[in-house]
Amino acid sequence: MIQKSTKPVVQPWQPTPEQEVKMRASDLSLTWLYNMPREEWLRYSGQWIAIEDCRVISSGKSFDELLTKLGDADLGTVIIHRVERPGRTIYR
Repeated sequence: MIQKSTKPVVQPWQPTPEQEVKMRASDLSLTWLYNMPREEWLRYSGQWIAIEDCRVISSGKSFDELLTKLGDADLGTVIIHRVERPGRTIYR
């Protein structure tokens, strides 16, 4: 029988100053992603995209394909996002 856990699964995280600088550097790209034109969303529909410096630097049909295309890019400075197909999102 499954028992409910009383311990939280997520642990607090205190980023190092270097990690925080990298995260803050991607704030502008994240804002750009939120405001990306509809045509761009449709272009990458159903794909994984990698964003750096307010532009899509790579895309792939699967997460593994995207990582392969990125090679040895610094993933600390790249935003990776899955673009869902319109009308295919299921909310539970």
